[in-house]
Amino acid sequence: MINAAFVRECKARAKMYEVTCDALPGFILRVLPTGKKVALVRYRMAGKDHRVRLGLLGPTLSLEEAPRRAAVMLAGVAADVSADEASVRPTAGKRAPVEQPEPARSHFVTLRELAERFIRLKADVRLASSTADRYRRHIKKIIVPQFGDRDWRSIRRAEISALHGSLKDTPGKANNLLMTTSSLFTWILKELDIDDGRNPAHGIKHFPTKKHERFLTPEERQRIQVVIDKGLKTSTGRKGHLHIASVWALDLLALTGRRRNEIIFLKWEMIDWQHGIMDLPDTKSGQLKIPVSKHVLGLLKLIHDQTGNPRTGYILRGPRGTRIKSINRTWENIRIAAGIPDVRLHDLRHSFASDALMCGQPLAVVGEMLGHKDERTTKRYAHLANHVVREGLEAATDRIVAASRPVAALTPPPFERLTDRQWKRIARAVEATRGTCGGKRTDLRRMVDAVRWVLHNGAKWRELPKDLGPATTCWRWYERWCGDGTWSQLTAALELPEIEVGREPRHLPRGSACSKPAIEVAAVEVGPTRARQGDPRFA
Repeated sequence: MINAAFVRECKARAKMYEVTCDALPGFILRVLPTGKKVALVRYRMAGKDHRVRLGLLGPTLSLEEAPRRAAVMLAGVAADVSADEASVRPTAGKRAPVEQPEPARSHFVTLRELAERFIRLKADVRLASSTADRYRRHIKKIIVPQFGDRDWRSIRRAEISALHGSLKDTPGKANNLLMTTSSLFTWILKELDIDDGRNPAHGIKHFPTKKHERFLTPEERQRIQVVIDKGLKTSTGRKGHLHIASVWALDLLALTGRRRNEIIFLKWEMIDWQHGIMDLPDTKSGQLKIPVSKHVLGLLKLIHDQTGNPRTGYILRGPRGTRIKSINRTWENIRIAAGIPDVRLHDLRHSFASDALMCGQPLAVVGEMLGHKDERTTKRYAHLANHVVREGLEAATDRIVAASRPVAALTPPPFERLTDRQWKRIARAVEATRGTCGGKRTDLRRMVDAVRWVLHNGAKWRELPKDLGPATTCWRWYERWCGDGTWSQLTAALELPEIEVGREPRHLPRGSACSKPAIEVAAVEVGPTRARQGDPRFA
């Protein structure tokens, strides 16, 4: 009997050998010279011996699971043989016909055979080239080595789930493999015309994966343009040089929202100049006719003029006149130089959708612009189109807060320090409050930020971060500015939020190191208009 103890005693030899189980005839243990042990099933049908490899004993196929699978398979074979014999057995009381009917064809079909047919008839014919390559890679490298020699009907959902779980460290790859397996078995059920069959990959939960959503800001686009301009001016062979065709490719990707290969394989005969359309015969969604803007047509006209006005052939060509193969390396160098290493090439497509939605375009229109056939694909950008809802939300919450002021229940927005433009607006007024005492000159810009930080967070003075200066110094400057009216003028000039307008200074010191400056400060009205016309310091 083949059990755990027996398997441990089977040592590797110079040549492969096999051992048959006494308790379950037909169940075989094969020991390889490498020491690995393989479970097989042997049976006889239509006068021929058949051997089916169940798999390698190990984490994916335990010694308890292998005999169970063998028993199920042998029982199915026995049932098929019995049905074949019954179909040719003579009826009682009647002579058997002289010509016996041919035995029914065996229903045993290996997954390897069906997978090869799937690749030949479905993947290579019906699917896009990139998808077909992924299916072919999964089937040949993972699915067939694992289940290829078995009857496809013997593969159970638990086995598919175990294979999926073995790739948990790479959830994206695991989910793609699960989709390939499900597609394969769905095709098998249709190909064999089995209506009541069950897909063993159906219902297995995918691993959660983080959706990558990265959109370029206008400032990041400007940084990219600076890098591109510098690269075009750099001589050939020097570090940072960019070929004009690669730059054209990036511009087309940014202005059309198309996928990389759709632009790299773009040909002149695909451009309909009269109607402003790109006729793309082979995309992920099939053949698409995509309208393009006047800016894209202008760029194509420029490329056409600078490449000798060709009528046919690829639009984007390298220095040798051949089609550019890839722009991944070019984009990687550009994004690093621009300080945005996390932006992928495909994020140009996401950014195109983001900009379209922020301009007020409906989701359905954006889906047409991107060539989405399924509206669910476009809905991943739905949260970007909620700016109208957000404006209403802000108005409603502003009204509630103005009426009830639930300060303790609200979390203030992140604190942001003064920009150079803001400081330039108030620098003259703030510097005018300096006293005549000696000592180290205080950085008043930092003092303004320190006061704003305390007010913004509703914090105590002693909780002030060290990089904003000493708490006592900040506290005294705030006392001075509140006393002479400077702080109310600053809040009006900067249009600070209400939370930073101020509160009465607490625990005032008995005396200050420097006396308050005897400077007459013109009053500035603090109100909804935030007027600043009366004070020459804010001019």
